[in-house]
Amino acid sequence: MRSLALGTAGVVLLAWAGLASAQKPGERSGRQVADTQCSKCHLEGKSGAPKIGDRDAWTQRLKKGLDATVAEAIKGHGGMPARGDKADLTDSEVRAAILYMFNPGDAGKK
Repeated sequence: MRSLALGTAGVVLLAWAGLASAQKPGERSGRQVADTQCSKCHLEGKSGAPKIGDRDAWTQRLKKGLDATVAEAIKGHGGMPARGDKADLTDSEVRAAILYMFNPGDAGKK
């Protein structure tokens, strides 16, 4: 079980590392999206939402893979509305926010 968690974490960190170059001009960063929208639920873990920075909780969600987790966030999951109730978020902004919430300590580092 431990190796699966580390494997998922490694995949997410590698994806996060590639994300900085994938962000399009004019798009909000993962931190910006998380701070302005996602934190409304994910800061305190409302209704079972994984808290920002809680790697164990996020690893459980990411077991299906990053793409599947992003797709669920885009269409809505459980009590979470589609795109976190912010319809103007792009797919890549949703992805960036998820990666930031998984590992906020590494945001902006290269």
